[in-house]
Amino acid sequence: MTEGLTSFLPIQQATIPGLAFLAAAFVAGALFFIPRPPLCVAGGILFGLSAFPVALVSSTVGAILAFLISRYLFRSSFLKAINRRPKWRAIKDAVDIEGWRIVGLLRLASPVPGTATNYLFGLTRISLWQYTAATIAGLMPQTFLFVYLGTTGNAAVRAESWFKFGVMLASLGFALAVCWLIAQRTRAILADRAIEPLH
Repeated sequence: MTEGLTSFLPIQQATIPGLAFLAAAFVAGALFFIPRPPLCVAGGILFGLSAFPVALVSSTVGAILAFLISRYLFRSSFLKAINRRPKWRAIKDAVDIEGWRIVGLLRLASPVPGTATNYLFGLTRISLWQYTAATIAGLMPQTFLFVYLGTTGNAAVRAESWFKFGVMLASLGFALAVCWLIAQRTRAILADRAIEPLH
C-alpha cells in the first residue's frame, strides 16, 4: 500500500514556476473561498518546507487585496450583506472595539470562512498596516503546521514508516483540536465585545 502511495506523493524540486503556481493558488484562495489548510498540506507534499514562506506571503497578499477591494470598491454592497448576518456584524463590531487582537485571533481560528473575514475586515476601522501585521502573525502558526504535516506525511509514506504516519495523523488531530479550542475562545470574546450576540 505504501508503495502505491509513494508513487503519488513525490516531493518535487522547488522550481520557480511550481512555487509561482502555488503562490497564485493561495492568492486565489484568499479571494474566492478556497480553503487554505488543504492548499498548505498539498504545498508541503509537493515542495516540502519551501512551500511555507510562499504560502504565508501569498496568503497575506491575497488577504490584503480582498481588504482593499472591500474597503474601496464594494464597500456599500458588502455593508448591506453583513447587515443581514448577525455573526458577521458582530465580528465587525468586535474588530472596531479590539482592533488587531481580534484580527490575529480570527487568523488562528475563525467561526466564519477566512475569505469572508478578508472582505469583512475591509469594512472596519482598522488600519492597513495593523491588519497586515496581525494577518501575518495570525497565519504563521497555522500555515507552518499544515505545510509541515504535508511534508512529514509525505516523508513517512516514502519511508514506509507506519509509525511516523501515525504520529503525523495524531499531530493533525491535535492541531484540529487546538484550532477548535481557539475558535471557541474567539466566539466567547466576540460575544462579550460585540454589540450584537452571536447566533
